[in-house]
Amino acid sequence: MTNKLAEINAVIEKYNRFLITSHMDPDGDSIGSQMALYYSLLNRGKIAAVVNQGSIPAKYRFLDSDNIIKFSSDKLPYTPEVVIVLECPSLDRIGFVRELIPESAILLNIDHHNDTENYARVNIVDKESSAVAEILYFLFEEDGSKITPEIAKQLYAAISSDTGRFRFGSTTSRSMYVASKLIEKGANPKEIADNLYSGMAPGTIKLLGYTLASLKIEAGGKIGYFAITRENLRKSGAMIENSEGFVDFILSINGVRMGFLFKELSDGVVKVSVRSQNGYDSAEFASLFNGGGHTNAAGFSKKGEFGTVVNNIIEKAREYIRECN
Repeated sequence: MTNKLAEINAVIEKYNRFLITSHMDPDGDSIGSQMALYYSLLNRGKIAAVVNQGSIPAKYRFLDSDNIIKFSSDKLPYTPEVVIVLECPSLDRIGFVRELIPESAILLNIDHHNDTENYARVNIVDKESSAVAEILYFLFEEDGSKITPEIAKQLYAAISSDTGRFRFGSTTSRSMYVASKLIEKGANPKEIADNLYSGMAPGTIKLLGYTLASLKIEAGGKIGYFAITRENLRKSGAMIENSEGFVDFILSINGVRMGFLFKELSDGVVKVSVRSQNGYDSAEFASLFNGGGHTNAAGFSKKGEFGTVVNNIIEKAREYIRECN
């Protein structure tokens, strides 16, 4: 990976105008990584913008308190020379941001997904990294770029988020080493944890209650799933992005090996989050529905009537469980 890091840093050194983006509906790793890279570019005297399709879940808003990330397809005030895509397996998944990329732009791709396409001039795809933020740490180290306390906060939050508080199977000695170095450079674990995992709004707690109450267990206890309906969103007063992290409760149930969270969106689309453990592959299952992700965490969307979509996917999950046994 070292040669690729040097190659990307050489591009950054040569050019001045940058666009940073990630997958639609950004999560903790994509937000923290984008913000860390943004501040690093500014510290190098570069011009940069961060644009995503979607919105920031409430628990991650402290990472962008200055509203740096834009969620509009408005034309940029400059023509980017370099576009850096973080944590996104294909360009199709950046949504409208693709329209902001000029043909002349150099594409850089930094990711750790299992199914990433090599769509850029320089591709760093390190499947052993727990998060893209982990790769960025070494990118900054390779170039000697200063990791300020703000950058350290962003990277630490991203790694903590993508490892499920350092408890997913993706957590390695290297990710713990990087986390420790980020603490040395100014990241405050308690402050970050309080923002990520505490301080939820009353509506979020109500929505969590409705979601936990929807639990169903299938396949002899190996499959568990929750559902978030539009009706429960209305009753709770919460927004769909407030449900970030709800799916992780499923794997805490004794015996569950695959967990699902089904979200009923307003446009007739069902968003599905997948979690797995003990040898079952979330990304492999998600690929059956043109989705993707990591071994233990993945996702996809499917259009259709909510109940029908849920039943069809759970039936497919039963088949998948049988095939894996």
